Amino acid sequence: MEFNKKISLSYGKIRFGTAGKQSLDGLKKLFPSYPKNPTTWKEYTEVWVKEKFDSPLPNVFTLNQVHGDLLHQVLPGPVSTNSELDWEGDGLYTELPNSILVVRTADCVPVYLYSNKRPFVAIVHSGWKGSSLGITERMIEKAMQLGLKEEELYLEIGPYIQGADYEVEEDVAHFFMPLGREVCHAKGKGKFLLDVGLAIEAGVKGRFHKIGGIQNLRTNVFQSPLYFSHRAKEEGRNINFILWES
Repeated sequence: MEFNKKISLSYGKIRFGTAGKQSLDGLKKLFPSYPKNPTTWKEYTEVWVKEKFDSPLPNVFTLNQVHGDLLHQVLPGPVSTNSELDWEGDGLYTELPNSILVVRTADCVPVYLYSNKRPFVAIVHSGWKGSSLGITERMIEKAMQLGLKEEELYLEIGPYIQGADYEVEEDVAHFFMPLGREVCHAKGKGKFLLDVGLAIEAGVKGRFHKIGGIQNLRTNVFQSPLYFSHRAKEEGRNINFILWES
C-alpha cells in the first residue's frame, strides 16, 4: 500500500493510510472503468478491502461525497442501517472496532483523526470548499462533544496536491489569504497558489491550541507517480481509510 501506518495504543491498534495506483491496479479486471456513482464506489471499495485486509474483515463505510462539511457517525447496528447510500457528506467518525471508514480523493486532502486515550477514529475528505467551511475543525468539535479531550486528539494529513501545483482564482483565494503567504499567495494575472493542507493545519492550530499533534506527509499527488490526481487529468481516485483494529 502506498501509505499504510499502524499505531499501538492502550485500547488496541489503529491503522490508516492511502491506497493509490499500484494498490488498486488489481481491481481493473472487475472494474474496467472507474466507478461513477456511490453504489459502485462502495462495491469497488469492498472488493479492495477483501484483497488487502485479513480476517475478520472490517465493515466498510463510505459516503456520497459532496465537497461540503457534513459529518456522519457510524453507530452500532446492522451495516445496512449505516449505508453511505443515504449519507451525503465528507466525513465519518466512530467509536466502534473493526469499522473501516473510507473517503476518496484525487487532489483534495484526506485527514485522519484519532484519540490516543480511548476508542475514536475519524476521516475527512477536505477540498477547498470543505476547508473554507472548517470541516476538520467540525470533526474535532464532534469528538469533543463525545467527551474526548483536545490534547488526546491527533491529526494526520495524507497525500494531496501541494500549493506549488494548485492554482486557483480570486473567488477561492479570498477564503485563505488571511492565513498567510505560505498557505495562499498571488501568482499574477488574477491567479493564486493555494496549499489546502497547510490551510487545514492553520485552521486547526488557530482554534485548538492544545491539540495532541498534527502531522502533514507533504506528499504531492500531482508530482508523485503513486497517486491519482484530477489536475493531472486522471480519472482514478485514491482510497483513504482509517479503522480501529480491536
